[in-house]
Amino acid sequence: ARATLQWERALGAPADGGEMVAKCGICNEADGRYKCPQCRTAYCSVTCFKSHKGSAACAEAREALLRQREAAEAGQSPLLQGLGSGDGKEDEGYRVTPDQLDRMVESKRLQEWLRDPMLREVIELVDASGDRERALDTAVGSNEQFSEFVRVLAETINPEGAPT
Repeated sequence: ARATLQWERALGAPADGGEMVAKCGICNEADGRYKCPQCRTAYCSVTCFKSHKGSAACAEAREALLRQREAAEAGQSPLLQGLGSGDGKEDEGYRVTPDQLDRMVESKRLQEWLRDPMLREVIELVDASGDRERALDTAVGSNEQFSEFVRVLAETINPEGAPT
């Protein structure tokens, strides 16, 4: 439990164990439960989305997101480079190909790993983080079990090895 609390603090999770939801990036009032498909800005309602969609803020946020991803890819560890880049679109991060997805689903090793509730909790914390790349880096760097899971996952979807 202590390790989980440390993890939550490192990833910016609420101390009360509640769900991690960013505030709406448009009105800054309600919880931003949705994300703009163009720039990933959190929003709370159709009204906020309509006011954001096509705005200069959306275009700027999208450009900043693309620059951040390009910089992260340039300094990325060989283990994670090119994991399922698939169709080359970078707007949603990495995409696994249908073949890679099949390998993940069929992998008995991954199925065994995913039975571990602590590992699933770390995955959920990374997924719920406002900055998933930073959260993933933090998780890999500070949790041996998660780091090993990521290595096994990379080996499963890229059996010939990660590109260098």
